[in-house]
Amino acid sequence: MDFLDDISRKIAQASQSAVQKTKDMSGIAKINSAISEEERKINNAYFQIGKMYASLHAADPEPNFAGLIAAIKEAEQNIVAFRNQIQDIKGIARCSKCGAEVGKNVAFCSSCGASMYAKEEIPPQPSIAFCTNCGAGLAEGVSFCTACGTKVE
Repeated sequence: MDFLDDISRKIAQASQSAVQKTKDMSGIAKINSAISEEERKINNAYFQIGKMYASLHAADPEPNFAGLIAAIKEAEQNIVAFRNQIQDIKGIARCSKCGAEVGKNVAFCSSCGASMYAKEEIPPQPSIAFCTNCGAGLAEGVSFCTACGTKVE
């Protein structure tokens, strides 16, 4: 019987040891997760500090930061140029008043009615209705006439 009792005791000890190791591993995983979260907070704070410094000292950066500030300005200019290329490919422009995308050859924004360009010859646009004020063709879904700026009813 001693033999069976000894085996039972060893099995119980091994089981308790396995349970303890599982608890330890779970605790370590939770702590590692907490560490990762704190590191994320630190990195976000560094990012915010850098962004704030760049915005406050864009015109007069310290010598150690001048190259980085210049790189940021260049990247921002590149982004603007790339966005303009996309607009050119799509054949659109942005309304300076409301920011809506409108066709490049329209005189008035179809969302807010703001004038897009100086008066010039505007090529005809595909239409489904006509403006009650000037008779210009209206594209589907517009709120304002792109030729005269009158609100579409």
